[in-house]
Amino acid sequence: MRVNMNLSSFTIRKSVLLKKLRELSKLSPWNKGSVLELTITDGKLTLVIPGAKYLLDCETKSTAKATIGLSYFLDIIKTQKEIKIKCIITDNTLEIKGLFINIQTTFFETDSILRSIKMPLNYSDWHLLKLEKEGYTEDEIYFNKLNSEVYYAKKALTSNILKTFHLLKIYGLTKKDIKEIIYKKIDL
Repeated sequence: MRVNMNLSSFTIRKSVLLKKLRELSKLSPWNKGSVLELTITDGKLTLVIPGAKYLLDCETKSTAKATIGLSYFLDIIKTQKEIKIKCIITDNTLEIKGLFINIQTTFFETDSILRSIKMPLNYSDWHLLKLEKEGYTEDEIYFNKLNSEVYYAKKALTSNILKTFHLLKIYGLTKKDIKEIIYKKIDL
């Protein structure tokens, strides 16, 4: 028997959950790897993918946040036979009627990552670079699986500043000048 296990759950009508999951899936048909963020709060289940968010009323126990592949979760919910679905989240596991699924991430200790990141469907490096300025923590960025994208957006910006410098240095511009112009223009 496990001791001190974190546990949270939600119970919702299958038809309601299935409808919203299908809508989210239609919003990102080109990206079968879309990560679905599930946030369980008092009487609410929040479903989030980049560019879309649904808040559903349901029965809940405790608060938690987890991520799972959207198409994978949709497929699992489709196979369920019950009218109501109960999902139990424990450390790194999602259980649905005896089916145990390893989920990508869960956090229970604090609410420091319960905030969803608001991003457009077709987000760019500019959106990624602004996340920290908008007050999102490293934990929130990591939880939403955007940490490597933010890293590469920063590398691309640095590379583009360097390329611009090499093109414009003959006019007396320095890397610092170019960086200041870009940071001011894109509000970083």
